[in-house]
Amino acid sequence: MTSPDPSLAAGTAAIARAYGLGEIRSTRYLESGVLNRNWRLDTAHGRYALKELDALAPDEARRSLGLLPVLAAAGVPVAEAVPSPSGEAVVQIGGHHYYLTAWIDGTHPRGAEMDRDRSFHLGTVLGRVHRALADPATGLAVPARPELKVTTFAAARERIGHHLGRIAVREEPDAFDRAVEPMLRERPELLAAHEHRRPSEDDSPEPFGWIHGDCQNWNLLWRGDRIAAVIDWDRLRVNPYGEEIVRAAMYQFALPDGSVDSGNVAALVAGYRTEAAIGPLALAVAARHRWRRLLTSVWHLKHHYDRGDGASDGLFFADERLLRWWTAHLDEVEAAFAA
Repeated sequence: MTSPDPSLAAGTAAIARAYGLGEIRSTRYLESGVLNRNWRLDTAHGRYALKELDALAPDEARRSLGLLPVLAAAGVPVAEAVPSPSGEAVVQIGGHHYYLTAWIDGTHPRGAEMDRDRSFHLGTVLGRVHRALADPATGLAVPARPELKVTTFAAARERIGHHLGRIAVREEPDAFDRAVEPMLRERPELLAAHEHRRPSEDDSPEPFGWIHGDCQNWNLLWRGDRIAAVIDWDRLRVNPYGEEIVRAAMYQFALPDGSVDSGNVAALVAGYRTEAAIGPLALAVAARHRWRRLLTSVWHLKHHYDRGDGASDGLFFADERLLRWWTAHLDEVEAAFAA
């Protein structure tokens, strides 16, 4: 996970030498990163985005970066890697690994900033991503059918209990502890009340294939009403396409109170279908599985309490609001995806 320290471990002079950037005139730490650390560099040769790998292995980064020219040729807007003078996409300096891309100006609209046109466009880009990743030209292995695992009530309760235990032994709970504790105590009750809606592991994962893996607002750079770049391909993996569609929609469209505009959901699905086929049943199944994952997950607290990293603290509360609204509108959400 990211470190709160915005300093470059390698130092700006070492980064400049490794990439032949000339003078680095300024650096700006980008605080929105959760899994890795990122900076904007203004140099004698232009502006760049620099990523220090923390949660991503260098070989996985090289694989993902190697796909970007193929994706760009397929019409997916991306920020391609800038190689070092020796042609390396990922460089190692003092035990730390980095990669560099050109800086792309843009914004990260979400929630009330999304309208039907932007939502439709997002769907077309997501469909193009899935279609491009399925092209043999990527060199990716033929995907095996993914298993749809469903977390049991007992496993979810154990996760929750672990974090309640961490709070209980603290001598003086802080504001975060006091805000989180009642939510954790209520979660098993919410689970029990909706255990009859648990999805089946026998559900068909069709269609499935390689996906971006983290297609949400911080990884989408918009210029006006169009996406200028899909960035951060760190979580590339095989999964049902429907789950990426549902996850993208619910994060991209969620309002501060956790509610989601079903009209934007329908527009995204319509846009997706202009690029790739997916049926209503696959989307309804994906929506139920994604809801269940949100209901049984407290991954943010593992980073907070077990690793001392608060970078995802805000996401915990946002996910909690989304979960409460989604649970109260489960049928409505599934109908919007399956329309």
